[in-house]
Amino acid sequence: MSGHVTRALTDHQAAARQARQMPGQWVLAGLYGSRASAVSAALQVRTGERIPAYLPAGSFRARTEVTDDGADLWVTYIADQQKGGTA
Repeated sequence: MSGHVTRALTDHQAAARQARQMPGQWVLAGLYGSRASAVSAALQVRTGERIPAYLPAGSFRARTEVTDDGADLWVTYIADQQKGGTA
């Protein structure tokens, strides 16, 4: 087999902390071996389910980008911006 990524390379605690320090800016949270696993993680970021670093639910947005090696997960902190507009 080739050298494909077989498991997620993430540090959600660090990504959430960094995103909270820079509201509205996108932070790379993880590298996933497949688009499906990145999309699943993105849902967990939005809800805080299974990844408590992103609680309370709805305080982060997430997006994925397909790469040659799988997919990247990007997060942004929006809780501070919800009262004054959109992120």
